[in-house]
Amino acid sequence: MKTQSLVNAAVAGVLGLSMVGAANATVVFGDGGAALQGVLNNITNVTPANPSGNSSVNVVTDQFSPDQTWAITGSGGSISTLIIELAGFANGNSFGVYDLANPANSVQIFAGAQGAGSQASLAILADGSVVVNFADTGIDFASGNAFGFYLNVSDTGNRWHSNSALNIDGLDHMAAYQGNDSDVIQIPPFSAGVWTSSEYVLAWEDLEASVSDRDYTDFVVIVESVKPIPEPGILALLGLGLLGMVGGRRFTKA
Repeated sequence: MKTQSLVNAAVAGVLGLSMVGAANATVVFGDGGAALQGVLNNITNVTPANPSGNSSVNVVTDQFSPDQTWAITGSGGSISTLIIELAGFANGNSFGVYDLANPANSVQIFAGAQGAGSQASLAILADGSVVVNFADTGIDFASGNAFGFYLNVSDTGNRWHSNSALNIDGLDHMAAYQGNDSDVIQIPPFSAGVWTSSEYVLAWEDLEASVSDRDYTDFVVIVESVKPIPEPGILALLGLGLLGMVGGRRFTKA
């Protein structure tokens, strides 16, 4: 019965997705992108190919879209590493993933104020079980390996989603940037390495549109072993996920 409930929920979620819309718009910075560009420049190393040490990623022109729906790649798990958190609400902010079929069904990855370099792992099993830091959270996603990211701001009671259609103010609160396989970046205490195309920086604005400064530096995290999913690919991925959940439940019963 649990499997059938997950299937029904996933179908409802897919229908909901088609109703709320697809790709997010490009974010418009209140400071022209200066603050976030500084964050990327600060983690970029000087190399012979990049003597300036500035990021080759331009935060205004290199925004990745669509960025509302994501999946873990075939490696089986994803690592999130916090770059910086500058929000006044840092102690009450939390970051995680939500179920496409039911955005209220979510799993927290980071909680409260975290220092740069904090890490957490995320995996989603074939039956929809969500695993954080190698421990089963007890929460299943009906959408399986297709999810959105969120930033929760407990001080204001707002939750911002990677899909801006779910945000009460309609603002796109997250800008995404893909690595280009050339910049060498370093997030202390880790050693430097190439920012690869399988890694994405997610930059968040935590204030509501009416009072936001829109600098998108309130919570900046790099997520590896993930990929964004265009809307046409969501249906196919959900279909595969549902087959996996059904097969996994049958195998367990056997």
